[in-house]
Amino acid sequence: MQREIIYASASEIVRRIQSKECAVTDVVTAFLGQIEQYNPDINAIFDLRTREDLLTEAQEKDQALREGQPGPLHGLPMTIKDNFWVKGLKVSNGHPLYRNFVANEDAELVKKLKAAGAIIMGKTNVPLFSIDWQATNFWNGQTNNPYDYQRVPGGSSGGSAAAVAAGFSPVELGGDQGGSIRVPAHFCGICGIRPTEHALSNQGHIRFPGKPQGHRQITVAGPLAKNVDDLLLMMKVLWNNSTNPLAEIPPVPFQNNSWDGEKLLNIAVAESLNDALLDQEYLNLFQLFVEKVKEKGHRVAYDYPVYDEDEAYYTCGKITGHEFAINMPQLPFASSFLYWFIRLKYRDATWSRGISKGIRASAKEYAETLNYKDAVSNIYHQFFHQYDVWITPVAALEAFPHQRAGIPFTINGNKVSYTDAIASYTFTTALSGHPIVVIPIGRKKNGMPVGVQLHAKKWSDYRLLQIAQSFSKVTDGFVPPLKTFIE
Repeated sequence: MQREIIYASASEIVRRIQSKECAVTDVVTAFLGQIEQYNPDINAIFDLRTREDLLTEAQEKDQALREGQPGPLHGLPMTIKDNFWVKGLKVSNGHPLYRNFVANEDAELVKKLKAAGAIIMGKTNVPLFSIDWQATNFWNGQTNNPYDYQRVPGGSSGGSAAAVAAGFSPVELGGDQGGSIRVPAHFCGICGIRPTEHALSNQGHIRFPGKPQGHRQITVAGPLAKNVDDLLLMMKVLWNNSTNPLAEIPPVPFQNNSWDGEKLLNIAVAESLNDALLDQEYLNLFQLFVEKVKEKGHRVAYDYPVYDEDEAYYTCGKITGHEFAINMPQLPFASSFLYWFIRLKYRDATWSRGISKGIRASAKEYAETLNYKDAVSNIYHQFFHQYDVWITPVAALEAFPHQRAGIPFTINGNKVSYTDAIASYTFTTALSGHPIVVIPIGRKKNGMPVGVQLHAKKWSDYRLLQIAQSFSKVTDGFVPPLKTFIE
């Protein structure tokens, strides 16, 4: 029963529960068994509710199913990224001073998931300050990639992606600013969506006790799953603003536009971003994927939005710094501390300068920064008038072996800086606020999965997911890691 359930899709699990083919208690027991067996090695989940507590809720869900109409996620167990408030569970946001803080209320999106019938099992790990494409901190330890324990799962939603890939959770709620959903999905061979900015509430996401809600720009919440069908299932729940509507969310229906699956698409492709190198074997898989898409008759052109990428990268840093400042103590050297933290740890002068500038920015300077963000968004908006979807790599390489952040990689025999290899593909593409879906496209000879980013115009999330569904059919999709599937 355990093997049968843990790698079934979330949609299939919900179907089985609602048709009473299996009890919620059976489903929860299966996932708990997988977690208890493999989480000690993978270390994706750091705060797990007790077996007794979870099974009690599962029994209540079974009883509710006999008495009434179930929600779209009724009885579905799942985990949540550290950064979201879940009542009764820890939320550190990757900050050591808050590592034992327990949330006393739910984030808005967690409320939606619970209202839809989901069972929140526990919380997943993030890196220090939730900044890195690894998931390691000194109090919860190091999260390992389920495909190779010697490699990273990505970050900051690294625990999230590892939990889905390892069969600990069928779906997950993560967050993305500089690739924090997209890179872990790519590294762990699963799917993820960075939704249109401001489509989903950030209330209770990267919030600190006693502080106002920050991270209102660029940072978005979004689901991770083994397949696109499950992303659609999650997005319908998370996007729904009809029950207890929030004034902050624009009243745009999720299915405001769609693709019939028949109309041929105009597709743009870029094999590299910001002149960053791409691992040759990954490039070969990327090109093979594009060829398979072309065989469907779609029109493909090699093109990309044109703007000052260095300035856009610097702007990302400024916005990040300004948002960080909301939760930082008002000390005279706060900006200098964060500058040197980023500069020394990640060896990125532009990013660190941007963050330092953002912390110190006046109201006028920050408004000018947002003006530039809007200008980049307009460039992307015009670009997506020409193309239905834009296909790009997710990073320069697959999941890399555990190492200190900031150490350069060797790619195709060349030294590539830590952030150039990853942020080049994920920072500036987040600036415009358009939706981006990651799907797996294959595995390298070393067994590690790789994916692609599929980009589209703002507020076309549903249509983009439909396209991603179609494109997934030319791939093998999610392939469970051997360590957690066969042993």
